[in-house]
Amino acid sequence: MKYAVSMTPAQYPPPRTVQRRRNLREEVAESLRNRILTGEFKPGSRIDLVAISDEWGVSQLPVREALIALEGEGLVMSYPRRGHFVQALRPEDIIDHYEIFGRVAGMAAARAAQILSSEQIHELETINEAMRAGKDPENQENYNFQFHKIINSTGSSHRLISVLRILSKTMSLRFSEIIPGWDEQAAEEHDEILEALRQGDPEAARTAMENHLSVNGVRAAEALQRVNFFPEA
Repeated sequence: MKYAVSMTPAQYPPPRTVQRRRNLREEVAESLRNRILTGEFKPGSRIDLVAISDEWGVSQLPVREALIALEGEGLVMSYPRRGHFVQALRPEDIIDHYEIFGRVAGMAAARAAQILSSEQIHELETINEAMRAGKDPENQENYNFQFHKIINSTGSSHRLISVLRILSKTMSLRFSEIIPGWDEQAAEEHDEILEALRQGDPEAARTAMENHLSVNGVRAAEALQRVNFFPEA
């Protein structure tokens, strides 16, 4: 969807995240992933394949495939003849993930700094101001998604986009729910990214993007620590 360049932040409509059609395995995996990352499924607890199949009203195959995918992400561990168990995460797992995410997204930002049009930069500015002025957490997270999507899609190769998609999906924490004042902090960090993009400065854009995602990983780990998300050593 293309927005008029003259549109102000107050007029910018709430973003609608359009997702590609997913198969059943991906839907089950996303549901289980969210339940693990929100603490509904506690570390060390067994995930009952039959119960999940009954809950979704599906055969065990897509659930088993979803669990295999989550094992590849490090969220689940399987044991022969015992089943699948929630893997205990540590603060370092969160921090490392967003550190890596920042490095890859920094590559896209550096490239985008050299090719973004003035219209695209204006749209990024409008999205960020709408995010800053917004009050609805879901809308703010969607504005954040759209902000990064424009940069990533402009500055990424097909391979880079696929890696960014994996990194974004496999640790999809809801920052607005776990980090107080996340929206204000993110909008300010977006300002730094935007300034580098306006200047067409690849290295400044890379550094600003890396710092943005890295510091959010630290904030998320600290927030999860405060609610006892991580098991005792």
